[in-house]
Amino acid sequence: MKEANLISILNAFRELNAELFESYLKYHSINIKDAELKDLGILVSHLQTLNVKIDLFDKFFIGFKIPQIGKEFDLLRIDNETIVNIELKKRSTSEKIKKQLLRNKYYLSFLKKDIYGFTYISEEQKLYGLDYENNIIEFNIKQLIAVLVSQNVKPIKDINSYFNPSNYLVSPFNSTVEFIKGKYFLTNHQELIKKQILSQLPIPNYSIFAIKGKAGTGKTLLTYDIAKEVSQQNEILIIHCGYLNQGHIILKDNYLWNIIPAKELMQQDFSKYYLIIIDEAQRIYKNQLTYVIKEMKKLSKKCIFSYDGQQTLKKGEINNNIEELIENEVTVNPFELKSKIRTNKEVASFIYGLFNKNRPVEKNSFSNIKLNFFDNYEEAKLFIMQLKTEDWKVINYTPSTVDTLPYEQHRIVEEDDNAHTVIGQEYDNVVAVIDEYFYYKGNKLSTHKYRNRPYYHPTKMLFQIVSRTRIGLNIVIIKNKEILNRCLEIMNQ
Repeated sequence: MKEANLISILNAFRELNAELFESYLKYHSINIKDAELKDLGILVSHLQTLNVKIDLFDKFFIGFKIPQIGKEFDLLRIDNETIVNIELKKRSTSEKIKKQLLRNKYYLSFLKKDIYGFTYISEEQKLYGLDYENNIIEFNIKQLIAVLVSQNVKPIKDINSYFNPSNYLVSPFNSTVEFIKGKYFLTNHQELIKKQILSQLPIPNYSIFAIKGKAGTGKTLLTYDIAKEVSQQNEILIIHCGYLNQGHIILKDNYLWNIIPAKELMQQDFSKYYLIIIDEAQRIYKNQLTYVIKEMKKLSKKCIFSYDGQQTLKKGEINNNIEELIENEVTVNPFELKSKIRTNKEVASFIYGLFNKNRPVEKNSFSNIKLNFFDNYEEAKLFIMQLKTEDWKVINYTPSTVDTLPYEQHRIVEEDDNAHTVIGQEYDNVVAVIDEYFYYKGNKLSTHKYRNRPYYHPTKMLFQIVSRTRIGLNIVIIKNKEILNRCLEIMNQ
């Protein structure tokens, strides 16, 4: 996105035809509605009654959105010490103004600069902001001008570099204290789904809800946020279809949440709970699912299934097609999260291209992807151990309890986490190992030459591992020229 001069944008709005104006906005990467431009015009005219210097209106970012998060700011102006944020409204209420300004303040606080946040109501021609106790007060337009004049703004080549999406991606498991304290915000889409589900909960009779989404779409945060809100006044039970992780233990022990592994669900008295949540439901057994549905109907209870049909780890889970079985029982159409907010776009694009050679890959710098090739397991393991000391998260493939499988050759004994224990968790930087047993079956990534059929699907485990990252991915390739070639094809486009 390019900086813009507000007067220039308004001149273009008034004088250019629609096609040329659209092209001018595209040049600046600005997406703004006509109504918002009219509100902006009123603000600029108001400012010009007191100060007509052209530089006062220069170097603004209009409609900037934080990458991945999608959080939008109407106007931003940044120098070395301060940030000015102005939101434009035709009309609003004090409650809505306060809510938005507090949210903006949170997102901008990570830049470690003094924040001046305002909302301009064009219908009233009045300026509002927060005082030191976060109460809404009216400001004089001269106060805004004084702040703008005091800024020493310089050109910013890449505003995206100021915002690290991982700062805003709080995990209930990896950032449990921050989650409990509410130091996060949901996206607009997450908020909408939450509002719709909460509005349905008081309705008599049983209700079956489904929240689905691929890895990185914010499914877990939304599910646990709903649980946190409902639990303030009602008893809830969370059933996790997998191993309980450290975040689960903290929620249970420190905050008294009712969380159990799926293997214990058949012994539960569901009548005690207002809401039952089944997390990672794609891994539930058929008989367990049947039992839960039967109990919900019998007891007129509410149940939320949260799942990603792609994140199955063994053949039985794939064949069960739990996603379809759940969606045959829902009382409201499934809610689906589609936009990735955890994994950055270039990593997501790389992952899709790695697993499917037919998948078109967007041109990227792929600066967050690292490739390392080794022709033997011994040196590869030494390198992986070195990465572990550099704060890369190493995730082993889940060992078999029956056979010794090929991926045991690169297993890091000092690392306890495997593809199963990290389900639902997220890390800034992840190491993924691809050994000589991976290949492309047609255009799909698969494995071959296993002496015994693995109980857990190696390709599914690899997907689980790579999809845990928020920022960086370090691919360690062992004795596999075909996979190295594909990775280089993706990155050298």
